[in-house]
Amino acid sequence: MLLTGKSWRMPASGSITDATSIIDVLLKNRDITDPELARTFLSEDGGVWHDPFLYKDMREAVDLINQVMDSKGKILIYGDYDCDGVTATAILVRYFRSHHADVSYLVPQRAEHGYGLSEKIMDKVISEGPDLVITVDCGITNIDTVEELKHRGIKVIVSDHHNVKDEIPSADCVICSKREDNTYPFTDLCGAGVALKILEALGKDGRHKVSANLWHQAIELAGIATIADLVSMTDENRTIIKQAFRSMQSPANTGVRVMNEMLLTHGKALDETYISFNFVPRVNAAGRLYDSADALDLFLENNPAEAKTAAMNLTRENDERKEIEAKVFEEALSQLESPDRPEKWSLANICGPIVVYGRNWHQGVLGIVAGKLSQFYNRSAIVLTDDAVEPEFVKGSGRSFGDFDLYGALTDAADTLANFGGHKKAAGMMVRKEDIEKFIDRLEEVSKKRLEEGTEEEQEDILNIDCELDPGTVTFDTYRKVRTMKPFGIGNPKPVFATKDLIVSAVYPMSEGAHIRLDLTDCEGKVSLSAVGFGMGAYLDLVVPGDKVDIAYTMNEFCFRGETSLSLHLNDIKIHNGTGFMWSKAGVAEKLYSNGLSVKQIAKMAPGEDVLPDMIPHPEDFGTCYRAATKLAGDGTATVDCDLFAKLVNVTSNDKITPFRVKRCLEIFADSGLLRLGSTGPMRVCFSMMNVEQKVKLSESAAYKRIMNEQE
Repeated sequence: MLLTGKSWRMPASGSITDATSIIDVLLKNRDITDPELARTFLSEDGGVWHDPFLYKDMREAVDLINQVMDSKGKILIYGDYDCDGVTATAILVRYFRSHHADVSYLVPQRAEHGYGLSEKIMDKVISEGPDLVITVDCGITNIDTVEELKHRGIKVIVSDHHNVKDEIPSADCVICSKREDNTYPFTDLCGAGVALKILEALGKDGRHKVSANLWHQAIELAGIATIADLVSMTDENRTIIKQAFRSMQSPANTGVRVMNEMLLTHGKALDETYISFNFVPRVNAAGRLYDSADALDLFLENNPAEAKTAAMNLTRENDERKEIEAKVFEEALSQLESPDRPEKWSLANICGPIVVYGRNWHQGVLGIVAGKLSQFYNRSAIVLTDDAVEPEFVKGSGRSFGDFDLYGALTDAADTLANFGGHKKAAGMMVRKEDIEKFIDRLEEVSKKRLEEGTEEEQEDILNIDCELDPGTVTFDTYRKVRTMKPFGIGNPKPVFATKDLIVSAVYPMSEGAHIRLDLTDCEGKVSLSAVGFGMGAYLDLVVPGDKVDIAYTMNEFCFRGETSLSLHLNDIKIHNGTGFMWSKAGVAEKLYSNGLSVKQIAKMAPGEDVLPDMIPHPEDFGTCYRAATKLAGDGTATVDCDLFAKLVNVTSNDKITPFRVKRCLEIFADSGLLRLGSTGPMRVCFSMMNVEQKVKLSESAAYKRIMNEQE
């Protein structure tokens, strides 16, 4: 059970009461203050486009491609198994097919070959007998295999967008803006974006032209990949996506058209949300479970019936992926919640990433499950399973939570790893089987050390608020203005707004309590709003009509029976639970208490208030807290903010407890062996209930004696 709020980072500006100024605020938050840059950012066509020949080696690559085409040489496009790699492959294969060139393609299988132009697939590459190999969305780190191809007399063009390590491959041409001697003005195109620029350069060269239809298809595929690969939604990427959406109103690519006909129903808008949550998962499913054949068939097929078959196959594979993912996720949860899990690795005892290992989990869903675990527990997470090719190793994927630097922690624990790579938010790793326990212990050790030394931040759930809106400004007209900032994503996040001091007029459960809907009004009763909290069903036990709340939310549109209205999607709710020092300064009081100060000393910091009764547990607190803890944890583990715990007690009983008293009760329970308790912040606790048959005397615990003696 997770019952935690977020830490809001509010802007310095006050509440906005005039919607006309909201775009200026949003642009400023994104460091766009120059009027010309602002006009470009908001333009309908994106406004930014760079000459492809600014890429280092692009002229040489175009000359080499034309030379091979003119000599009727064989061309092999080598891609990757994700959406970016598949679309990049399709862009170039379609181009060469349009000129009847001798072209084939090869995409590795995730489990069998791993990522990139690896040694494990070199036999297949060489057996194709290519005169020219063009890599897309990979190759920049494959020094040895590129060298082997060159040694065999095969020409190689590497096109990639990933980070360069110590050196670049000795290919004939390397098209990558991450190389040290880069001359291209934008460094954040995805792999398909780079393939698009190669296509543009070939068209500009003119020896083998690019038709208008082929260009539109390439733009559509590059737009989908740009959204899928989570690259920056700025500069040239905005232009690609905006032009892709314009083309996709009547798609040039048969597969895109068929997929949209299948999925764009029930009032769904053709936007980045649709692409991210409906289109892309189907394309990725093929590479996650099997190989990317169906995904490539979708984008390379001209026959609508065949394209529909590929789309249906992808949908089936995506459904299968969901089932596998759900099974692995449930098994991971069971492992984490199991009473047999070593105590040193329990959620209550660790401050670093949670690590789970399953022998036969599918490698294709490890990253997704790690991400789900991270969100479920508000912790960084790593998921490991046996490597399908090298049985002496386990392969893993990790996702960070909050500001935790996962890559930095892995770097510090590198002595226990066979291999690893990635960045702050996501990483992959290989561990020898006999070193799994050593790796988990070392990871916890370095995470704790980084936290103590200040290298690492608490795994805090940060919510960046763009601006505070007056209730009267939360209108569909304001949403129309916000919509001009689309597409949203990395570098241009969907704006999050806050509106304060609202009164809850009604609370409704949705989807059998999984979600919550609130009807809200301002303090004067002049403005009525409705907001939905997806996955926030736990607040059904906390929020009651009459509560005053602050809400953080995004603006969306809801289409029903032809009518479009404003929909607020909640990111967080802050309930005005109580007043006074022990509510407003609960975290400060807790830190002082944990550092050894007595409650009497802390109470002196609240002049004019008698706060001792709010600090010392009352007799009834123990029963109400224990019942609430049992409800929250059940047979598993609960991570809870003490203020929300206190609100739960306040709603379900007549006990008006404070967060500080909640923390004391939980410490006493833990000291008495009733539960296992850990802290992930001053007022955030993690606990699981213990099976205790005999009666326990709380008054005999050291925690009880300390707090009770200090009031005397």
